[in-house]
Amino acid sequence: MKYALFLLLYNLLYPVFLLVSLPGFFIKMKRRGGLLRDVWERLGFYRTPREQEAAGGIYVHAVSVGEVFIALKWIRCWQATHAEPIVLATSTATGLQMVRRAALPGVRALYSPVDLPCVVRGCLRRFEPKVVVLIEAELWPNQARLCRRHGIPMVMLNARLSPRSERRYAKVRSITGGLFSHLSALGAQNERDAGRFAGIGVPPGIITITGSIKFDVLGDTPTGRREDFSAILRQLSGGRPVILASSTHAGEEVLIARAARAVGGFPLIVPRHMERRAEVARALQEAGFEPILRTSTAPLPAAPTAATCYIADTTGELREWTALADVTIIGKSFLATGGQNPVEAIAAHVPVIVGPDMSNFADLTALLCEQQAIYPSTADTLESTLRTILSTPQETAARTKRAYAALSIHSGATQRSVQLVERFL
Repeated sequence: MKYALFLLLYNLLYPVFLLVSLPGFFIKMKRRGGLLRDVWERLGFYRTPREQEAAGGIYVHAVSVGEVFIALKWIRCWQATHAEPIVLATSTATGLQMVRRAALPGVRALYSPVDLPCVVRGCLRRFEPKVVVLIEAELWPNQARLCRRHGIPMVMLNARLSPRSERRYAKVRSITGGLFSHLSALGAQNERDAGRFAGIGVPPGIITITGSIKFDVLGDTPTGRREDFSAILRQLSGGRPVILASSTHAGEEVLIARAARAVGGFPLIVPRHMERRAEVARALQEAGFEPILRTSTAPLPAAPTAATCYIADTTGELREWTALADVTIIGKSFLATGGQNPVEAIAAHVPVIVGPDMSNFADLTALLCEQQAIYPSTADTLESTLRTILSTPQETAARTKRAYAALSIHSGATQRSVQLVERFL
């Protein structure tokens, strides 16, 4: 009864929310690189004629760039043994660009439809999926209800739930239980996540522990070292160790660049949001640095100075820059909250420094700290932490190996997630 009331209120208020937020959404899409010609897909208007769409396959829903990365990894594993057409729907321009750059055969890149019954129904009729795959905890009420009504299994993969989200959802367990009851299966990252989902009303019988696709690093094909990136760093760093500021938020660029310069390192900055490029460059200039933007068309300086730093203000290239770093410092963990994912650096065998707040990856961070596999730090101790890493190469290499070994428990998670979806074909 409570869930039915929730669904009624949701369908009354959600259209109002859409009308209010649409102008800002269009502005945001334009600022992030556009793709406005495709954004109408969110409202159910498609440029491709329906008869030209490849139907009867797998529909994968991934929202952010991180989830798209996981989805692409799962799709590559799926396509090794399956030939069904795949729709990969994402809600952001950067996510859509990432899908298109991947250029996987048989994969239709799509803006995910807004969760209005008429729009979702039209999307399902157009693509007629055999299975809908949701990456992590992205579940929308009307999409779930209509998939259930049309007999389309929904499988949630790589599902995780933070303690904070568990507490919030537990307060409305009757609603979350009704929403998650539409799922056919849920692949949890670990036992703790499985317990948390069961605690908010997910039927325990549909939960399988598959491990984390993102943390399944042993089966990954190592990212090649891009020679063009290497050439840039060779020219600018002058042989100094490359200190990567990974997925930074406001204020962290200057903090990390100062610490890197103090220990004789070269600051390589990769902001979390590329549209902050002007703000980041201005802050570094005011702090006495000479920032160079990757998107700049000006030639690189022939004689860089100790103040030179590089801002990789593009999307989808973090893995390639990480592979070239000597140390990675995880953003959003010093002057913001939650932290970013350290897995890409660990997979590349690069030592990792994390700030005080890694709450979005609390379980992983706790595991890595317990095994002395990463370097916890604060803003005040960042410089000394960097000195320790650079001056003790043997201990640094040992920590890097321990970090990689800690992730080995997730080896095979991608294949197990494929097998979970195979049950419903």
